[in-house]
This record gives sequence, C-alpha cells and structure tokens, in this order.
Amino acid sequence: MTRAGLARWTTGLLLHAALAQAAFAQPAPVPPVQGPDAAAAPDAGPARPVGPPPVAPDLADLAARAVESHPAVAAARAGLRAAGGDVKAAKWQRGPSLSVEALSFEGGAPVVRGDNLSLNLAVEQPIWQGGRIGGTIDRARAVQRFASAQVDENALDVALRLTNAYFDLARATRRLMILDRGLAEHRGLVASIGRRVEQSVSPSVDLELARARTAQLEDQRASAEALRTASLVRLRELLGDVGHEPGAIPFYDPARDHPSSAGAAERAISCSPVRQRLIAEALVARADAKLAGAQTMPRLSAVFSSNEVTGERVGLVFRAGVNGGLSQFESAGAARLRRDAAELRVGAVERDLRDQLNADFAENEAARQRIASSGVAATASRAVTDSYQRQFVVGRRSWLDVMNAALETTQAELAADDAEVSAMATAARIALRTCSWRPDLEPGIQP
Repeated sequence: MTRAGLARWTTGLLLHAALAQAAFAQPAPVPPVQGPDAAAAPDAGPARPVGPPPVAPDLADLAARAVESHPAVAAARAGLRAAGGDVKAAKWQRGPSLSVEALSFEGGAPVVRGDNLSLNLAVEQPIWQGGRIGGTIDRARAVQRFASAQVDENALDVALRLTNAYFDLARATRRLMILDRGLAEHRGLVASIGRRVEQSVSPSVDLELARARTAQLEDQRASAEALRTASLVRLRELLGDVGHEPGAIPFYDPARDHPSSAGAAERAISCSPVRQRLIAEALVARADAKLAGAQTMPRLSAVFSSNEVTGERVGLVFRAGVNGGLSQFESAGAARLRRDAAELRVGAVERDLRDQLNADFAENEAARQRIASSGVAATASRAVTDSYQRQFVVGRRSWLDVMNAALETTQAELAADDAEVSAMATAARIALRTCSWRPDLEPGIQP
C-alpha cells in the first residue's frame, strides 16, 4: 500500500470513528430483565403506582414533603446527576485523543538555527481496545443505576421513618384523648367517694383506692405525653419544619387498612430499591471483571502526526503487554469472585424482604382480630361500669368492683385504639414496601 493510500485509509478510519462516537452518545432503551438472571442487565426499576395512595391524605402529603426536602435524598439525587456525567465521559473514550506541543529553543544544527519555534500535533483514534472502552462504559452505567437505586432507597427510608413517627404521634394523641376521658371519670369517682367518706358512709380506704387508680392513669398519661412530644420532634426533623403542627388525627378504615397479601411478596421484591442497589453492585462487579480481563488484551489505534521534522504522517499503532507478571490475570479472577459474591447478596436481601413483609402482614392480621375483640370488650366494660355504679349506690356492689370496672373500661378502649393504629401503620408500611404508594413519585416531585 502506498503512503497516499494508507493516509486515505487511516483518515477514513478517524472520520468513521468520530461518526460512530456521535451516534453512540444517544442512549438506547434498556429492556427489563426478569428471573434469576436479573443481575446480568438493568431492568425497568420500581413500578409506578397508579391512582391515589392507599393511605391517609395527610400522611401522603407529609411523606412527599419529607422526601422532597430531606438532605439524604438531595445528596443521592446529586450523586445520580454526577453518575450521568460519568456515563457521558466514559462514552467519549471512543473518540480521538489530541495532543499539541509548542517548543521554543536556542542553538542546534545550522540547518535549524534561527528557527526558534516548533509545533507538534498528534491525533490517536482507538480502533480496538480489547474491551477496555466497553467495560468502562458498562461500569459507568452500572454506577449510574446504583446511584438511581440509592435515590429510591433513601426516599423509602425517609418515608418509612416518617410513617413510623406519624403513627407514633397518632397513637400518643389518641391515647391522650382516651386517658383524659378516663381521668375525668376517675376524678369524678374520687370526688364522689370523698363525699361519702366525709359523711362516714364509706371507709377511707375506698378513697385511697380511687386516688391510687387515678394516679395510675396519670402515670399512663405522662408516658403518652412524652411519646407525643418525642414523635412530634421526629416528625418535624424529618420535614425540616420546626414549626409544623399536626393536622387531623387519622381514622381507621377496614377496607383500606387490611391489604391483601396475594402477590405482595413478588411486588415487594421486584420494586425494592435495596434489591435494585445490590443488582447494580453486581453489575459494577461484572464490569470490573470485564475490565480486569481486558487489561491483558492488545490494543489497536489509528494515528496522525505532524511536525517540522517528519512532516505529516498517518499509520496504525499496535500495543500489547502485561504489567507485574501474572498479576493482571489474578486480578481478573478476583474481580470475577467479587461479582459472584455481589450476585449472591441479591438472593440474601430477597429473603430479608419476605421476612419484613411477612412480619407486617402478621401484625396487621393480629390487629384486625384485636380490633374486633377489644371493641367488644370496651363496649361491655362501659356497660358494666355504669351498672356497677348504680348497684354500688344501693349496696349490691363494692367500691373495688366499681373502680376495677372503670379502669378496665379505659384499658379496653386503649387496647382497641392501639389495635387500630397498628393496623393503619402496618398497612402504610406494606404499601411502601410493595410500591403501591411511593411518596417520592407524587405529582410535582421529580427524582
């Protein structure tokens, strides 16, 4: 091949590579991957919920605000944008490398004396790099997917923490309402028995009993007030709003707060951001293994150079070699083992997800049964208390019977209320874990 023919051929290679790079810069859609080989390629990510969230509107609004404003989510989104820049940078490795040198000197042979400035230009276009460029791009994409999963994982964590704080606050507020009613009733009983003691109709021990039971409820109220204060502080911190005041108390809805378990485990596993992150880690490890193997492969590039000594030249460069003996081969083997370990962690987290979901469903079902039994007990206890107070007046019941019935009424109401809040809280957590509710995807909030 003549010099002119080689120049035309190499220039054509440079032009073809530049055009290929421009086309490669447009990302292609990635189809979803299902089944045990899901770690081999990206999937479609978490499913998008359709319709209104299956939780109280106030909770949905608070969770969306917390996810939007929380620093952990904002940091994860910044990391995702940075990972997108890394993907673009990795793709540009398919483009040519350009170097320019300007030399200024004095002296030299008579033939160049007086020419004090020299310019050197070199352009190198990769043709075949043994998988190095493809592996770098695959790794950047895997890191981008990892960053995307981190956004979802942080959003889910914030939403779960806010949900727990929200229902702890609701539980404490509702307990305070019940305890205030119970205390009002007990204080009335204290006043009533106090008058009977003053009139020497009842012994003083009955008054002491009434005061002791009232003090017991006051102790419970103090605990509920402490829980409410702590829950409100947690809620405000998650919202980033120290002046936030709670809205309406959530109410129990049997149709909403007892979700079906059919297909829930599959939905939770498929949309879990923790699983998505581990799959991305496996893809990063897979790309690292590919890169480690590519380091042992030769490379071929087209080059163009121009300077005053040799003039303009085009040609091909073939490079091959290893560093550190067989260390690169050992590194490739270690990278493959890390890939296998990362893929095994995906299976481990699936078991954890099933365990968490099963625990929530078990608690939710127990709450359903407790609501039914506690509601009956609370109604019966109220009727018994009223009856015992009337019978005490006519001497057919003791004061101990009256105080026991009054206390049992308050405790039964607390048990029924606690069961309702437990049902609401577990239903909200199930909705989050199965992606039927995703506050980070509420209207107006973009990841």
